[in-house]
Amino acid sequence: MPTDAYSQALQSLSDLGPLRVWSLLVTVFGDLAPDQPLNGPTLSAIMGEIGIKPEASRVALHRLRSDGWVSSAKQGRNSLHSLTAKGRSDSDAARGRIYGGGQATEAVAILMQGNTELDPTRFAQIASRLFLCSSTEPLPSDAMRLTPDSLPPWLGSQIETEGMRDAYKSLHAVLTDISEELDQDMTPVQTAALRVLIVHAWRRLTLKHPDLPRTAHSPDWRGHDCRALVQTLLERYPRPALDAIKPA
Repeated sequence: MPTDAYSQALQSLSDLGPLRVWSLLVTVFGDLAPDQPLNGPTLSAIMGEIGIKPEASRVALHRLRSDGWVSSAKQGRNSLHSLTAKGRSDSDAARGRIYGGGQATEAVAILMQGNTELDPTRFAQIASRLFLCSSTEPLPSDAMRLTPDSLPPWLGSQIETEGMRDAYKSLHAVLTDISEELDQDMTPVQTAALRVLIVHAWRRLTLKHPDLPRTAHSPDWRGHDCRALVQTLLERYPRPALDAIKPA
């Protein structure tokens, strides 16, 4: 069992959901090395601190290379791993949702001509042909835009799933504990591991649904509160220099 606040933080974040190693590596590159190579020993130190075995990391890296997301090159006895153009493009596309402080302040409804399916991470379906999205979201060319004067209190239960509400409640509890309990000095590799797990837990939720204002959600929705805590913690524990990260 964890005996200190840092170890408890890593354990609690890891327990929020299954850690798919390839997805965790996406977070590592996106948060710690979006525009520079990451050498093998540094990557191993970060993954080892999180508790990922070297064999699992190698398999996950192979998958990301096969998907055209990461490239690797030898440098002496070590390897350098970098995001490809595709990896950088995909990472940059999600960066605003993950790190952006500006949340949607207004929602619009759109009416489609016929029955259609829209991206559920951008548009919340309210009824047949009727969707809700952020006022800044680019709309389909055949959509009729409707601007409601107000949003009804029943809307949250219509567009939220119980699973997503519960997931945000769990994340909010963990982030609150970290914010209140973790006050110890940390090494660069510890800071890197903590950041990666915070961003990963947040990323796997916030990218699954549209960015809508708080007024569109039910009182039990903790998504906006989690965003504020994530920003506070990432500011408290800034990204360490890669050359300072050493095995614990």
